[in-house]
Amino acid sequence: MKHLLENLFSEKHRLTARRRAMGVLHEICRNHERLNLFADGAPREMPSILLDVDEDAGTVVFDIPPEVEGVQWDQREPVLAVARFEGVFVGFELDDIEPVPWNGAQALQAALPPRVYYLQRRQYFRVPVGSGDISAVVLVRQGAAAVNGRCHDISAGGMRVLVSPVGGDFPLRAGELLQELRFQLKGMALQTAARIQHVDQPVQLPNGSSLVPLGLEFCEKTFAFDQAVVRYVQQRDRDLLSGRS
Repeated sequence: MKHLLENLFSEKHRLTARRRAMGVLHEICRNHERLNLFADGAPREMPSILLDVDEDAGTVVFDIPPEVEGVQWDQREPVLAVARFEGVFVGFELDDIEPVPWNGAQALQAALPPRVYYLQRRQYFRVPVGSGDISAVVLVRQGAAAVNGRCHDISAGGMRVLVSPVGGDFPLRAGELLQELRFQLKGMALQTAARIQHVDQPVQLPNGSSLVPLGLEFCEKTFAFDQAVVRYVQQRDRDLLSGRS
C-alpha cells in the first residue's frame, strides 16, 4: 500500500481539469464507493465513505471511520483518502477537518480537495474495435484540412487510426496537436483534443492504395468522454474474453 500511495499522489497523476476532478468526486459520492483513509504514521487504513460534495460551500462530508485496532488518529489532522472507481485508483487529501451533524448523526467535514489524483493501471490497454462500434474519425488540424480515418483499436488513453496519405497540406508528424478529434462511439458523439504520438509506415492494401497508421493520445478529456471510452474498453475486453466478437 505504501508503494501505491507514493505512486498515486504524484504530479503526473494529478487531474489538471477542475471540472473532471469534481466529476470524479461526485461519482465516488453518488456510488457510495469505499474510502480508505490513511493517517500520518498509522500502520493501517481506516474505512469510510464520501457523504457529500458541495462545490459552492467548498466542503466535503465523510463518514466517521470506526475505531481500527492499532490506528491512532487525531481527527483534526489531515488524512489521505483513496477510493477505487471503475477499476481506477483515485486519491485526494482531506484537510481542515471538523465534526458536523449529518442526518441525525455525526460526520466529519473537510475542505474541498484542491487536487485529485487518478491512477488508471490499465490506461494503455487497447482493444480492437467491434464492427460498426466507432464511426469515421475526423482529425481537425490547425492550418490544414481535416483528415478522415477509421479507428483500429482504442484504449482509455488514445486510439490507433488508419488514414489516407495526406496530399497538398503539410504531412502528419509526431507531436502535432489536433484541435479536435471527433467520432461516434456506439451512437454517442464524442470529441476531444488529441496529440499524434507516432506515424507508422503506410500499410499497402490489396487494391493498390495505402493507409497510414497513427497513434493518437487523447488530451484535455472531459469526465464524460473518459468514462464513455473506459466503459467501452472494459465491455469490449469482456466480450472478447467470452468469445463474443
